[in-house]
Amino acid sequence: MKKSALYLLLTVLIGVLSSFRTIEVDARIDDKSFTEIGYQKDGSYFYTFYTDLTKDAPHPIVYIQVQKGTTGEVLKLSDFKGKVIYFRGAQFSIKDTATVSFYDADKLVSKNLTGVIEGGVKP
Repeated sequence: MKKSALYLLLTVLIGVLSSFRTIEVDARIDDKSFTEIGYQKDGSYFYTFYTDLTKDAPHPIVYIQVQKGTTGEVLKLSDFKGKVIYFRGAQFSIKDTATVSFYDADKLVSKNLTGVIEGGVKP
């Protein structure tokens, strides 16, 4: 009986521990409810912003795609947060500051982004 209980406990423990894993952010947007609203660039990187325009303003940033400026390589995201507001016409501006963290090779890079998002809503 003790042996059966021990096996049951080990099975449950292995099941619980194997369910914990890190979730990686995919570098593509497949959900059509998100809208590409433009981009920003700095000396090294190109940031493309996506938001859900069905949410009330300020609109949450639902995804930021980061590309290396020299090669166009899409980089792996670690984390991002921020909100956007209408600037004028179809253009948006970052409300306060948006933060994005991503990996450039094995180096974790964090950037604070502010200001107007260039381009505008992509139909």
